[in-house]
Amino acid sequence: ATIDARIVSNNDNDDGGVFSDIGDFKIGLDMLPEGCDALFVISSIGKTQYFAVESREEAMTWVNSLRQMRQDAITRNMGHSKDIPYPDEWKSFDKSAKRLRDQKTRIKSKLDAMNTKEQEMRSLGGAGGGAAGMGYMS
Repeated sequence: ATIDARIVSNNDNDDGGVFSDIGDFKIGLDMLPEGCDALFVISSIGKTQYFAVESREEAMTWVNSLRQMRQDAITRNMGHSKDIPYPDEWKSFDKSAKRLRDQKTRIKSKLDAMNTKEQEMRSLGGAGGGAAGMGYMS
């Protein structure tokens, strides 16, 4: 599972800064809180969050920091950070994130298995065809 962080600001649009495409829908940037001209979007394990900020530069700072933190986590997990001192609390954060990722993976696997089983049961039940296969009694 990957984490994506993106910037959206009034300066990015061809339509006068009224709307911006984010995923499958449009958001009205003119509806941001007063004093906020940009937002950044964080998409992670099944969750998307939007954060309004004062300027595009602030959004860029947040996005760049999040991307660097992600890269640092990858470096630590691969064991390439032996020479770099990291706070002990980060180990706890890494473990929590790994537990959440593993839990989401287990849930997704169980749902996929249940869906596959349900489809197999439907195909077995519908193999006879006719009204009996559709649940009607004659």
